[in-house]
Amino acid sequence: MEIFETPVPGIGIRYEFQGDSGDHVGVVVRRDGKRDIALYDPQDPDTCKATMELSEGDAARVAELLGGTTITSRLDTLRHSVEGLAIEWVEMPDKGGLTKRTIADGKIRTDTSASIVAVIRDEMVIPGPDPDFEFAAGDTVLVVGSPDAVVQATGILTG
Repeated sequence: MEIFETPVPGIGIRYEFQGDSGDHVGVVVRRDGKRDIALYDPQDPDTCKATMELSEGDAARVAELLGGTTITSRLDTLRHSVEGLAIEWVEMPDKGGLTKRTIADGKIRTDTSASIVAVIRDEMVIPGPDPDFEFAAGDTVLVVGSPDAVVQATGILTG
């Protein structure tokens, strides 16, 4: 399945795809964290049959229900096709490192240039966590960057 990505200036990014059933579906990921889902008329792809706005929390719940693995699958594929990119899943220790501390406390982006892309806590996926996000023991953290940066970030995360 091909997903088309279009920047929407001042709003966010629109993703569109043709479903297996033939439906044309669009999702606008807005800068404010909300998501708009649109189902287009098959006879006129410029006309929406229905739209639905999801809060950031609703979007996370829907992603959880649907499996939320496509993005990480695409990242894994990207890792094999982009030289110099490393992706690591890091499990937070019971204590030490950044457990019970925030992303900002670790200065990972500033000190290593690596990025924390997502955190999995229990069965919930938290994409793009904010700097004030506090890690908990057992969290799985998705770190992306150069191989050296990812190694450094892993050391900061786990102590």
